[in-house]
Amino acid sequence: MKLEVDAPRLVSEIEAFAAISDAEAPAVTRIVFTPTDLKARAWLKARCEEAGLTVRQDPIGNTFARWTGSDPTLPVVGSGSHIDAIPNAGKYDGVVGVLGGLEAIRALQRGGFRPRHSIELLVFTSDAFGNSFSRWRATVEGQRGRVAG
Repeated sequence: MKLEVDAPRLVSEIEAFAAISDAEAPAVTRIVFTPTDLKARAWLKARCEEAGLTVRQDPIGNTFARWTGSDPTLPVVGSGSHIDAIPNAGKYDGVVGVLGGLEAIRALQRGGFRPRHSIELLVFTSDAFGNSFSRWRATVEGQRGRVAG
């Protein structure tokens, strides 16, 4: 099996994702649950569905995009990060972990790999601290979901 990462597509997607921001480039601002964050989530969901992944969201907004393995009863393998961004952040923070994980799944698919274990791309809610208690609370709950879920 030969695996090849589509680097031009990955770079293009990182750039497109950075453009979904409340700040002028090169900074990125995507505070959790704002219209900009919701637009970014929809953009990412579309990319995951294009890759044939099944997308679901838990009650606090963590997103899970699953490539179902040949034995779905086995434990799931996960990789990911966050896509929200504190004010004036960089375009790679969190996003590389998410889009890089998505591209890794697509590379495996293109290479003809069929996993026994399901592989799940994880997008955590509010990994970057916002400016209000409610956003801080979402961060704590999102982090807790990493351990409990």
